[in-house]
Amino acid sequence: MIALAYGLANGASALAAPPVAGSKPADNPFDDHAGKGNDGDDDSDAATPAESSSGTGASSAGAAADEDADQESGDEGGQDEESAESALHGLACLEGDATGGRRKGVQRRDFLKKHRFELSGVGGFYASDALSSTYSYGGAVAFYPSEDFGVELLVTRTPMQFRLEEPFTAFDQQTHFPASVAWQGIFSLLWSPIHAKFKFTENTIVHGDLFAIAGAGRTADPTVLGLTWEAGVGAKLYFSKYVGFRLDLRDFLLPQEVLGRGRITNNVTILAGLSLWFG
Repeated sequence: MIALAYGLANGASALAAPPVAGSKPADNPFDDHAGKGNDGDDDSDAATPAESSSGTGASSAGAAADEDADQESGDEGGQDEESAESALHGLACLEGDATGGRRKGVQRRDFLKKHRFELSGVGGFYASDALSSTYSYGGAVAFYPSEDFGVELLVTRTPMQFRLEEPFTAFDQQTHFPASVAWQGIFSLLWSPIHAKFKFTENTIVHGDLFAIAGAGRTADPTVLGLTWEAGVGAKLYFSKYVGFRLDLRDFLLPQEVLGRGRITNNVTILAGLSLWFG
């Protein structure tokens, strides 16, 4: 005990021996644990690139999905813009104010016929099947309960002559067909489905209508045996609110008897005249 105490009190501290050149350093007793820990870290590090690569793939997939979504939203936005533009264009057409130099659609009419009266004076050419071609003149009054439909009463006066009367009279000096004057009264329905504009000069545009006619009535003449039926077409131009021009093409179907022979004849008539509008 005395020797041990003396050694501890007077002994020098022990120094580690310097390492010998080329020798392997002494192993650390904690290297096993550190190695295990490093192995674990290596495993985690080895797993980290995989995880990072998988994470990168997921990020890439997410980015691709975002790009697809953006593209789809862009397409939908473009479609929405196109539909909105077409809707606005349709509204502009209905209002008569198109944009971008496009052709206008439905427009307002400058001349309206609804609830108005038309008083016309007409005259023209009368071409008959059985009798001589001649002339016809008269007048018409019409009323329009709507913009497209109207009713009309036409009254005309037409001289009637037989085309072969003069040769027969010159041959036997007898009158076979006495000349007459036919009065005609026709009640007609008018339908105006087409409104048009006619350009005469650079600064003159006249509004008008194209219409169809159908009706029936009587023709007061010795050769006519029954009702007179009528069909035709026509056009009207409106120079102002109160004055217009009309051109009618009508075919009058008459049951006629000429020189003992009866048949249904076509009598094509072209009438033109001026109209005055009231109401």
